[in-house]
Amino acid sequence: MIIIGIDPGTARMGYGVIKVGKDGKNIRLLESDVIVTHADLEPENRLKYLYESLTSVLKKYNPDVMVIEKLFFNTNAKTAIAVGQARGISMLTAANRKVKVNEFTALEAKLVLTGYGRSDKKVMQEAVKKTLKLADKVASDDANDAIAMALCYIKKVVLDGSKPKGNKKK
Repeated sequence: MIIIGIDPGTARMGYGVIKVGKDGKNIRLLESDVIVTHADLEPENRLKYLYESLTSVLKKYNPDVMVIEKLFFNTNAKTAIAVGQARGISMLTAANRKVKVNEFTALEAKLVLTGYGRSDKKVMQEAVKKTLKLADKVASDDANDAIAMALCYIKKVVLDGSKPKGNKKK
């Protein structure tokens, strides 16, 4: 099974592609990176760039599941709207490639990977490094957060058998 995790954003969209055996074992990071849009681009062109770049990643790996970070904002509406747009682009890209979508909050991923829902970025980097048996931490917080989404899915759905949330493959 191939899973892509997404940390949505219109300026920076992190992603991590993981391959996992059917039993939830043999977890291997295939690729992680950040899609960065240029600040001078108009919003619609930033979204187009995200769509085209993410489509390219999906074509390369043909994932079974996309796991997108579900966000909680209570203060900055401008940020919430931009992130919502990036989430929408991610969902559209998944739908066009017939990839199932699932969502978890950062709190859920932190709880699954560290046992504490309020873990900081450094603790999460260590948890991802340890889980994937990487030589070094994932340098980008955005890519690390995306990988954490995919690992949360593996733990909660693949290993623990929780019913996945989100859309079914059509």
